[in-house]
Amino acid sequence: MREKPVLKTDKTRQDAVPYTISPLPEGKKFRKKKPFAQDWIEAILFAFVVAMIIRNYTFENFLIPSSSMEKTLLVGDYLVANKLKYYFSDPKQGDIVTFRYPKIEEGTPEHENSKKDFIKVFHPLYINKAHSFAKFPLTAFHISYYARKNVVKRVIGMPGDTVEIKNKIVYVNGKEYNKGFENYGVAMPSPPASPRVVEDFTYPENQFDYVSMNTWYEPYRVAPQDSASVRKVFNRDWFGPIKVPEKSYFVMGDNRDVSEDSRYWGFLERRFITGTPWLIFWSKGIEFNKLYDDPHIRWNRIFRHPH
Repeated sequence: MREKPVLKTDKTRQDAVPYTISPLPEGKKFRKKKPFAQDWIEAILFAFVVAMIIRNYTFENFLIPSSSMEKTLLVGDYLVANKLKYYFSDPKQGDIVTFRYPKIEEGTPEHENSKKDFIKVFHPLYINKAHSFAKFPLTAFHISYYARKNVVKRVIGMPGDTVEIKNKIVYVNGKEYNKGFENYGVAMPSPPASPRVVEDFTYPENQFDYVSMNTWYEPYRVAPQDSASVRKVFNRDWFGPIKVPEKSYFVMGDNRDVSEDSRYWGFLERRFITGTPWLIFWSKGIEFNKLYDDPHIRWNRIFRHPH
């Protein structure tokens, strides 16, 4: 009987061959696997940068906190603002615009009396030396996030226009500007609380009020057509005539009696305009000036384009 051949291996040679890894091609470096924490931190930072780019240059969400634009925009409306529109065009009369509040507020890094309490890291982050926790500017462990608050108003006067208000009625270049979106009356208490009464009051001509205290408008006065009707002081309901300078706009809220607008702090410069409300994507609150109303979801306002 033939025996089957047995293959013999040279164990001595096999053991002599060391275990090797294929060498990397020339010009390439060996990269170690990143730690788990590093992967997460890089992902979070990347998402933050992308979110900031979207927020600053394309679209931004914000909530309507006051009743100055009622009933076009109600307290409790959640908006998406289009920030691309005015990169390519300028606002027109009647446009609703969003912008950073031109008035410098107390207790912020920009205010003369409080800026010494802040150290700028990079805008919008500051070190708050005076407070460790505050609501405005938002502060945690002495790190503050500060940006001027978003404001929404409607363009009334264009550059070069003459604006005047007589007995609450707005006139632009001598013609009445009444488009149907104007509202008057002061709800007490104000939204989001349910009003118990709505008061309608008109200041007499030349009566002193809060508008009269800030005479920013003096350099922009123009002579009225009737020289006998020159106003000594301006107030909320009797204002102007004044001329809007170049690259600036006169803006007002649709709810004229409760809107702190150009009458109070001056013209809105073009460079401060950031966008326009594009879509109401959620809305919860009370109806405009409805007495004893309860907050509810306003389904008829959702996915509505404000205009």
